[in-house]
Amino acid sequence: MGTLKTKIRKKLFSVMSDKTIDRFYRVYYRVRYPKEMQKKCSFGSHNPDKTFYVIRPRTDCTEGLMSLFMNVAKNMHFAYEHNYEPIIDFENYQTQYIDNSRSEKNVWEYYFTQPTKYTLKEIYQSKNVILSGLNIQWYKPALYEVNFSDDILRQLHDDIFTKIKFSNDVMRATKEEISKIGLNLTKTLALYLRGTDYIKLKPSGHPVQPTVEQAVEVVEKYLNQYDIEKIFLITEDGEIYEKIKSKYGDKCVITSSDTFIKNYDGKDYISHHQSINDLGNSPYQRGLNYLIKLIILSECEYFIGGNTMGSWAACAFAEQPFKAKYVFDLGMYGK
Repeated sequence: MGTLKTKIRKKLFSVMSDKTIDRFYRVYYRVRYPKEMQKKCSFGSHNPDKTFYVIRPRTDCTEGLMSLFMNVAKNMHFAYEHNYEPIIDFENYQTQYIDNSRSEKNVWEYYFTQPTKYTLKEIYQSKNVILSGLNIQWYKPALYEVNFSDDILRQLHDDIFTKIKFSNDVMRATKEEISKIGLNLTKTLALYLRGTDYIKLKPSGHPVQPTVEQAVEVVEKYLNQYDIEKIFLITEDGEIYEKIKSKYGDKCVITSSDTFIKNYDGKDYISHHQSINDLGNSPYQRGLNYLIKLIILSECEYFIGGNTMGSWAACAFAEQPFKAKYVFDLGMYGK
């Protein structure tokens, strides 16, 4: 980001239609990332009556945990629609959360269960296997278009969580954290604000994020309208945290292990930036801490946040609709 090439692309995209941009990427991905396109394989003679669908992450390790999660969910939807047996392989294909200190080899299984009884070893000895690819970006079932309506989120929740669950470690750690910070979730407002790379890089085609001042304006309305005791803040940005903490004092609550990025220079996405270590040295623990925060968010009674993949995923986690929810709709960067 920040290079002349990137600036030129942003300028061009700002005057191109969504349909033209879509066509551009269909060609671009096939030329630039041929190994990341969907492909059919045969690894042996096992299970000739089944077609397995191996869900892979992108190879650049840029995707955050919730982008990975929702991409997996969308791929599962595709697999079931085509009568394939899906499995997630974050073992042979890396993500930014790989942690060599862990006994588990498949990063997906740090946090979630598999949607199948078959193992990767069995599948990589099977006759009919499809490796997922970037093609999934043009598979657009209505349920997986970003939509914050309660009805759609309810359907999305059921579509995902009838197939997979959070891992036992995640559920245990979340329960312990809620007890440790002592939140009464029925009287808690979850406030989710992205900063760092989202604010400084303004990635083209991604939703514009609210300023702290814009968020506070809505928070104040909620505090006046509802019986809210605490504000549970989710952010990776140290500057945002300091502003909210200064405004609300002890009413502002964070998780017991929360840390923030304080010296981000805006030169690259935080997944590839040295400042990522401000969130902890263990990739596994960074992912776990983030997931715990989103699960707690999903159990709060009220929610205010920017339009991000994290917000959407957390809303999909929720078993019941929020009593009140406000997601900022400020357009897209580069538009």
